[in-house]
Amino acid sequence: MWKVIYNLLTLCALPVFMIIGLTNAKMKKNFRDRLFPRVKGTTAGGACMIHGASIGEAIISESVADYLAKNGGPDRFLFTANTSYAEDMLKRKQGVKEGREAASLPFDLRFSVSSFLNHHRPSVIIIVETEIWPNLIWEAGKRGIPVIIVNGRISDSTIATYRRLSVFMRSALHGIDAVIAQSDEHRQRFITIGMAPERVFVTGNIKYYRPLAENAPDNGAREKIITIGSIKEKELDEVYSAVALLKSDLPGYRLFIAPRELHLVVTIEEELAKTFRTARYSRIREEDGETSADIVVVDTVGDLMGIYAKSMAAFVGGSLAPYGGQNMLEPLFVGTPVLFGPHTENFRDIAASILERKAGFLVETGRDIHRAVMRLLTDDALYRSTQQAGFGIVADQRHVMDETARIIRRLIGPSIKGAD
Repeated sequence: MWKVIYNLLTLCALPVFMIIGLTNAKMKKNFRDRLFPRVKGTTAGGACMIHGASIGEAIISESVADYLAKNGGPDRFLFTANTSYAEDMLKRKQGVKEGREAASLPFDLRFSVSSFLNHHRPSVIIIVETEIWPNLIWEAGKRGIPVIIVNGRISDSTIATYRRLSVFMRSALHGIDAVIAQSDEHRQRFITIGMAPERVFVTGNIKYYRPLAENAPDNGAREKIITIGSIKEKELDEVYSAVALLKSDLPGYRLFIAPRELHLVVTIEEELAKTFRTARYSRIREEDGETSADIVVVDTVGDLMGIYAKSMAAFVGGSLAPYGGQNMLEPLFVGTPVLFGPHTENFRDIAASILERKAGFLVETGRDIHRAVMRLLTDDALYRSTQQAGFGIVADQRHVMDETARIIRRLIGPSIKGAD
């Protein structure tokens, strides 16, 4: 019954949804591919499908695939994403590798999902964090394709909605073979909305994981760079304040500003160009890093980790205003001390761990960003202790990926390398 109701509702909403999709700039780029998946040509089938909605989840998808491939799991992968930005990043980084491809996840319409699954024929579907798409789950079940949620979480803002829909949610959750949750709190949330307790596991947060080579201590490759990353619109005034203060006290440093949403590039560039020499990162990359600019506005996707690795310190945005935060672990993976704001609801455990172990700093204004960066750069002992505390957080959590991979391998059975 619930399947019939859900599909009738989605079909009724389709005309309005199509108008929105064809007029919204963010959705328009890959709207057609998500509505009518490309199914031309043939595919070998049997790949491990890993879905990450946007950039952050797509990065986790890459880590899961790399770890599984090296540790007895499948060696062919189909990466999917919701946003065109994430899909483009995956195609650029993974699409050039043998046995790997990337595509848009179809909208959760029965005909779209069926067409996609009939063409790609994945052997397993792994969903990073939590996207419960009923038709994807139901259609996978019809084809005997296991569905696993990894790094599962249900945010404070969605748990109440899920609970109100718990009768319907049980129908969709019944088709999920396992949820590997970030914490006991998230495990309990999955259970309260209808997931069977015996199919919900806890390993920890795999956002902590990066291969050991990426976490090597500072090798002298750092430059006089301060990065302000993942910035959102309501934070811009404080960011401009921080930039002015930092450039006043650190005239020899270059500041990299990376908006979370690329449409902000023009806004940031126009405002900062009134006072400073600015350049876009895409142009600098084309010119092998040569620039005389004071401010570099990052207008590319997937390059922020490399920029963090060269930076002396990094602020991670989405946290000065009530957006819920972004992944403040990314600078720590490469040994860069991190700063972040008070609004970190989506990364509560991570933020608490960083502050408890003194691996980063909580800031609330542009002036606070300036003050914390100056403390780090003028106190060598503080800088080294902060950096080492960050390495410690990452190192302590490497077992999380191993346990997550162990559960996945057990659920999908023997190695599916070369499956058809």
